[in-house]
Amino acid sequence: MLARIAALAVVLAVLACQAPPPDRETLHSRAPERPYSGVVRAGDTYYFAGKVGVSDETRAMTEGRTAAEVQNIMEAFGELFAELDLDFSDVVKGDVFLADVNDYGALNEVYGEYFPSDPPARTTVAVAALPGGANVEIAFVAVRTVR
Repeated sequence: MLARIAALAVVLAVLACQAPPPDRETLHSRAPERPYSGVVRAGDTYYFAGKVGVSDETRAMTEGRTAAEVQNIMEAFGELFAELDLDFSDVVKGDVFLADVNDYGALNEVYGEYFPSDPPARTTVAVAALPGGANVEIAFVAVRTVR
């Protein structure tokens, strides 16, 4: 009986020491036609929905289109990060979707400019198609760090 009481006391002590769950906040709510949020913050972690960089201008390009789309995406993320007092050094994970795996080099050329040292972890996959006829989509996870 004494062993059971001691075990229960240990379990209760461990549960009492656990941190509370992080607060969760939707920062960029979804557009009515899209069933997802643009940015969700949970504690110090920010989850960014994927962005595409396709535009009328990039659709008309025959050379350099993927690089231009990546540039558009990274610039859009840069503006969003600034709004949230984050920057590219806060990014810990990237997810990249390519409509053509042969664009991997063009992706890396532009992407690498934004992460000159200590780049985040990244997953890159080739997919059958992307929204709006885009060549590339990128999503990020960032963690606010003490500056």
